[in-house]
Amino acid sequence: MNVPGPLFIVAALGALSVVLLVLRRFTTVVAWTAAAAAAALAAFVILVPLGQTVDLGPISVTLGEPLNVLGRAAVIEPVDKLPLVLISSIACALFIVAWRVLPRSNYFSSGLAILALQASALMVSQVVYAALLVEIAALLTILPLHEPIVDREGNRYGGGARGGLQYMVYATLALPGLMVTQLLLEQFAAFPSDLGLLQTATVLLGLSFALLLGAVPFQSWLSAVATDGSPPVVTFLFTVNLGTVWFLLLAYLETYGWLSQQAAFGRLFTVVGLIMMVAGGLLAASQDHLGRIVGYATLADNGAMFVALGSRQVTGLSLSIVMLLARPLSLGLMTLGLDGLRRLGRGDDRSGRLVGAAWRAPWRTLAYVVGGISLAGFPMSPGFASRWGLYRLVSEAAPFQAVLALVSGAGVMMGLVSNMRSLLTATPGADAGGMLDTPLVPMRRWREDPVVLVIILALLIATYTLGLFPQLLTGIAFQMAEEFTFFIQ
Repeated sequence: MNVPGPLFIVAALGALSVVLLVLRRFTTVVAWTAAAAAAALAAFVILVPLGQTVDLGPISVTLGEPLNVLGRAAVIEPVDKLPLVLISSIACALFIVAWRVLPRSNYFSSGLAILALQASALMVSQVVYAALLVEIAALLTILPLHEPIVDREGNRYGGGARGGLQYMVYATLALPGLMVTQLLLEQFAAFPSDLGLLQTATVLLGLSFALLLGAVPFQSWLSAVATDGSPPVVTFLFTVNLGTVWFLLLAYLETYGWLSQQAAFGRLFTVVGLIMMVAGGLLAASQDHLGRIVGYATLADNGAMFVALGSRQVTGLSLSIVMLLARPLSLGLMTLGLDGLRRLGRGDDRSGRLVGAAWRAPWRTLAYVVGGISLAGFPMSPGFASRWGLYRLVSEAAPFQAVLALVSGAGVMMGLVSNMRSLLTATPGADAGGMLDTPLVPMRRWREDPVVLVIILALLIATYTLGLFPQLLTGIAFQMAEEFTFFIQ
């Protein structure tokens, strides 16, 4: 029996997620099974040509064969291959990290189900149904977000519902706008002289994706999620979920090429992006909660992607994809460091409660800082190449806008530096082994997990390697950007 590629991928991931939910108490088995499934998806998509049929025992799979359900088509096209590989590779790495961080969690089963939904969103031809799948994935994401973190002594931290509920609300509010946008664009195809339809569709499109990506003034869910959620789940949401949303935006622009050809398109996306960058930098600079800095640094990074797309150039599109490729490393390091510091502070990530924490957990502190530097786009990091390219691109037309973009990165750095002063402050009674507890800082004794340390070292090496050789990322980004034609005049 020949099975279309989309059906095989979704059915396999969905069935396996149910099995992992039943076996959730066996953390090692579940984690490595989920990681292997995500890695197999990435390998299958990248290695198998779309037109080739692969025999898998009783069934055969043709990756590029479309799946038709009630007149709706799902098909893997060449433009979908690298995004599918990207989100599945990120999911694979995060499952391995969660193996040491989230014992007996439903994150592994939920993560596979979310991956299946996000993959379906990339494969569905009708963009409105892709948006619906992204919405369902957002609803499913709030389940692992609400799980508390349990340390080795049985102490439970986090698990607040505020961030997940805010994310669910904003994702739900974005769906009607996307549906109306498609309706308006279809009407414009029938009545191309009615430019009012096109202008309204552009505004609705920008508003909907502003909700999904946490643009100002809808940014509160980013910091709430980063504060309440466990680090692997937060990274999953900010990379896999938001990465799929970004590719969904590109799919809209590819399907309805009239949108990007409007003069208002570039201004709208540039202004929204600059507001996001400046707000993210200023809010990050004023924070004493380490988790909130993660959220606001992501807000600034989302804004930089909007500004790059607003340039209406293929170079800008490539730069936005470079940022998307660099984000998993930056956020992975930052959230792993946040996880250790939050456990050290007994669930509290305020810098005032973590005085001297850098001496107790130096590797977690280093991971947090290096990840933050990369997300801010400073030198010797993967984020620098894309930000520097963005500054040069923007300065050609508007130097003041380039200055505002630069201020954004400086604001994130100010937030990191101001909080590092507390983490590096020596408290009275310090010994050679680290800082002792004080009434102000009731921190627990710390013993680093050797496996987590190996993961941190691997991420640090990868970060500095890509910082020195950014062409390893830019080559992939330009290859992905070439698949989109809406900026080609």
